[in-house]
Amino acid sequence: MAAVSVCSTLALVDGAQPPGLRVAAIEFFGQKSVDTAAIRAALPFREGDELPQGTGVKERVGAVVLQSIGKAATDVAGVCCTADGGLLVFIGIPGESYQAFAYSPAPTGHARVSNQLEQLYDRLGEAIGAAVRKGGDAAKEDRSKGYALTKDQQVRSIQLELRRYAIRHEPELLRVLESSSDQKHRAIASQALGYARQSRRQLLALTRAVRDPDEEVRNNATRAIGVLLDANERLAHQIPPDAFIEMLNSGIWTDRNKGAMVLERLTVSRNPVVLAQLRTMALDSLIEMTLWRAASHAYFARMLLGRVAGIPEKQLEELAQKGPPETIVEAMAGKPGGVR
Repeated sequence: MAAVSVCSTLALVDGAQPPGLRVAAIEFFGQKSVDTAAIRAALPFREGDELPQGTGVKERVGAVVLQSIGKAATDVAGVCCTADGGLLVFIGIPGESYQAFAYSPAPTGHARVSNQLEQLYDRLGEAIGAAVRKGGDAAKEDRSKGYALTKDQQVRSIQLELRRYAIRHEPELLRVLESSSDQKHRAIASQALGYARQSRRQLLALTRAVRDPDEEVRNNATRAIGVLLDANERLAHQIPPDAFIEMLNSGIWTDRNKGAMVLERLTVSRNPVVLAQLRTMALDSLIEMTLWRAASHAYFARMLLGRVAGIPEKQLEELAQKGPPETIVEAMAGKPGGVR
């Protein structure tokens, strides 16, 4: 598997993003049957521009999509950063390759995490964002222990503190994730639970949280499962692929990104049943994501599509990292039931 790094998603709202961010690429998803060229031409910025400050970027992009196709964008996500510090903008379109992801009902309980853990979570988020913006190897991760340890020393020290907390307070994390009506507290618990002792109970709780109605909870839980699978592929038989396959068609970027991350690990053995499900349920979405230009964010989809297409693993790894990704799509086009 390619070297992995943590990425940072930015809220594209007034004053939320750091100044001076250059738009490295604008990508779409869910766009089958939609003319994205017209949307791209009407956007308030172009690739290479500095992202506007204080002008409601997400709202302006959403307005362009609505005016262009008569339907609202499903998501506008800014993802930091490319190797040269650029921002990737992903725009969700409600086209034929979009399908709403089914959520579980929101919990209604009163459980909350401790102030100590809430502060730890906020510190970690800030440190990760700073490490990502540093570039280089700062955001590279070691996942061999079943929880992420980032190369940046400030991030790593907080992660180790989180590991110590999670081991001592696992019942708190399980209770909050399962029952809390507060989405931030569920998000905190979902991330911290990934640092707890590995167990069947831990995996079941994280798997249930994959359908949480809150995006951050889903993102944290799904990412934690992917990290666990990186460390121990034998866990794959305990994880049903269905929800993650559905995530590939979601209108939310983090669903697609993290769902593909988990499925890349679940398909290492090239289980024909799972590959057939991918071909039947998510082929168009995989093609869209494979053709994203940033290999770091297209990698998981490229590996999945290449496995469905039957490309040998060594060749596929090279194509997924260095391209051209069109070769993967062309290989899929040559298979029965391939590109439609």
